[in-house]
Amino acid sequence: MTTPLRTGISAVSAGLSIAMAALQIFLAAAPVLAGEIFGSIKADGKSVGKGVKVEIAAPSKLLATESDNYGSYRIYVPEKGKCTLTVHYRDQKVSIPVYSYERSTRYDFSIDRKDSLYVLKRK
Repeated sequence: MTTPLRTGISAVSAGLSIAMAALQIFLAAAPVLAGEIFGSIKADGKSVGKGVKVEIAAPSKLLATESDNYGSYRIYVPEKGKCTLTVHYRDQKVSIPVYSYERSTRYDFSIDRKDSLYVLKRK
């Protein structure tokens, strides 16, 4: 049997209300801890196409994905800060520093050839 509070709400209902409020605060704050890095990659003025491996080395984790048919990529980064984005293109790895913020951040790149090496440049 529950003991009614002065307002007429039972202790169980009050406890449940507090738990629900705490859960809502936690869920609302969760996206603040992380962001998303997304964009597109082109080489020779055209999309790199599907299947190009893209990695992001975050401060405590290595995250990876592959480009889609349009050369686009999207990676959820669970922490804020400086990261290194690496593209695996034609048996070479090209890297560039990027930053993860609380909100989604777009990074579009072009891969240019310099002598026998590829260079990744932000557009």
